[in-house]
Amino acid sequence: MSNSPVIAFLNKMTDLILLNVLLIICCIPVVTAGTAITAAYYVSITSIRCGDGYVVRRFFSSFKKNFRQITPVWLVLLVCSLILAADLLFWYQMGTGFGKTMFIVSAVVAFLLLIWAMWIFPVFAKLEGKTGELLRNAAAFAVGYLPYTAIVLVITGVAVYANLVSLVANGIMVFIGFALLSYVKSFFFYRVFMNHIDEKYDDFDNPGEMRQED
Repeated sequence: MSNSPVIAFLNKMTDLILLNVLLIICCIPVVTAGTAITAAYYVSITSIRCGDGYVVRRFFSSFKKNFRQITPVWLVLLVCSLILAADLLFWYQMGTGFGKTMFIVSAVVAFLLLIWAMWIFPVFAKLEGKTGELLRNAAAFAVGYLPYTAIVLVITGVAVYANLVSLVANGIMVFIGFALLSYVKSFFFYRVFMNHIDEKYDDFDNPGEMRQED
């Protein structure tokens, strides 16, 4: 009975619903949102290798461990994002040739920040290191694995678009969507990390260390 695909599916859905609840609650205080996202990726990436279960324990273990390191990074990302959003709006409304040029420049900067940010939270979730080192790793992964970056970007874009045009998508997002999104994207992050991390199967709940490339 325990090997039934139906039971496995129900267990996965239960874990994702629980993870979604934890993620939403811990994102309500905006300051802790970055840590919550990191913890959600940790649960998702770990479940791919080790299987389901232990959602609460894994989530809060990562939350506690990463809070001090990821929170300043998250706040800087948030401030930069708000500034870029205001910048894009300002240049768009200007309507001049110079304004269009600056809008394109700001859009390129925003795009680069976006693809970098997509990797930051999974990297902090799964890798050990100093903040600067992890940020450099995130940037290197974003550029070095462009096909994966593109796939994750498309997945994120489809989810955002669906939620802009569909109330049903809004309901799914609140019920299970945020966790499901992190889980789907984690398959691609996981494949990249396994090229760079030395660790044993039964030790996957512990953070990995980057291999030194020759």
